[in-house]
Amino acid sequence: MERRTQAERSAAMQERLLDATVTALVECGYRGTTTLEVQKRAGVSRGALLHHFTSRSELILAAVDHLTRERLATLHELAAQAPPQRAKRVAWAVRVLWSSFEGPLFNASLELWLAARSDADLRDALVPQERLLGKEIDGLAAALFGDKLAAHARFRSTTTVLVDSMRGAATRSALRTERTDERLIAGWVQLVEERLR
Repeated sequence: MERRTQAERSAAMQERLLDATVTALVECGYRGTTTLEVQKRAGVSRGALLHHFTSRSELILAAVDHLTRERLATLHELAAQAPPQRAKRVAWAVRVLWSSFEGPLFNASLELWLAARSDADLRDALVPQERLLGKEIDGLAAALFGDKLAAHARFRSTTTVLVDSMRGAATRSALRTERTDERLIAGWVQLVEERLR
């Protein structure tokens, strides 16, 4: 068995700590994501955590980058899916785009957005990451809806409204039901079809 270098072991430990941080954000919220909670979830000693991240702020800010990379990877996986026949493409694209606003990675992001309201350092770290994600989502939308719709003069404004609406709906996850989601999806499909006829 090949031995890992010190740099590889260090990178693996950081990844482990950041994964534990994201999980803690989802399950405990921003306030509950303490260094002690992360240490416990990662199964490491206090010294191991402090060796890589000397404070909670440093850990959370590193988690912002980590979370962005994870969400980008998810977006690229979604974009790699093969689209269905043309007649069903808009409904499929809306569903795939909507799925990028569900799950633990989005929930962790939501915790950070709420905390950034009163934490300037966190807000400063989040803004460029969210811009990067926004560009990736724009690219994903163009790939999902196809070249013909992406070339439409109103495509960009339509997907901006669509993504903002999805983001808003996703923040109300505790209040939604499957029926609500189906109504939202149908409304979004109608919006895209009417605006990009």
